[in-house]
Amino acid sequence: MRASGPAARRAPVVAIMMIAVATAASGCKRTAAPAAPPPGQERGDCRGDGGCDPGLECRSNLCVRPPPADCGAIARELSYVLLDNYAPHERRDAFIAATRARCEAMQLGRDDGACLLAARSRADLAACPRPLGLGDCKRVTDHLEAMRATSGVDAYLVTEADRIVGRCRSEAPSLAFEQCVLATRSFEDVERCAW
Repeated sequence: MRASGPAARRAPVVAIMMIAVATAASGCKRTAAPAAPPPGQERGDCRGDGGCDPGLECRSNLCVRPPPADCGAIARELSYVLLDNYAPHERRDAFIAATRARCEAMQLGRDDGACLLAARSRADLAACPRPLGLGDCKRVTDHLEAMRATSGVDAYLVTEADRIVGRCRSEAPSLAFEQCVLATRSFEDVERCAW
């Protein structure tokens, strides 16, 4: 004899619910929590010295990305610092586009950007924690020394290269100057590079 009444009607519903719970429980797997990033990397702990990878800041012992710099404004301002007043519009536009792209690639933060926006000279730019638009004197010097070694130029002869090396010690060359020098193959070519 079959049971009747409310209990009999609830039995199929209860059975269906039990099957659903069992199915859901069997599909769940315990997953391990994702490993924390290594110290210094984004969302990882700060290193022992309180530092983080470039572009990150240590806040509450966690490396985080600060608010981004306004790369468009930085690129425009640097064009006035690093290009002369009579630079053709095409050259200025190309400089601004390249500098903006470099700024974004470096992932500069708002504090980095504030320093760059306040700069009024190459020396000011060189004093910023993460300078932009400046050349690397070591690369320039290394290239000139390598050229001297293979050119047979008398080591005691003062050349334009020597003047550049001396100037690098007191001034910061532009990135365009560095690129020009690195493309040269003779000291005569170096003389055509504008500081």
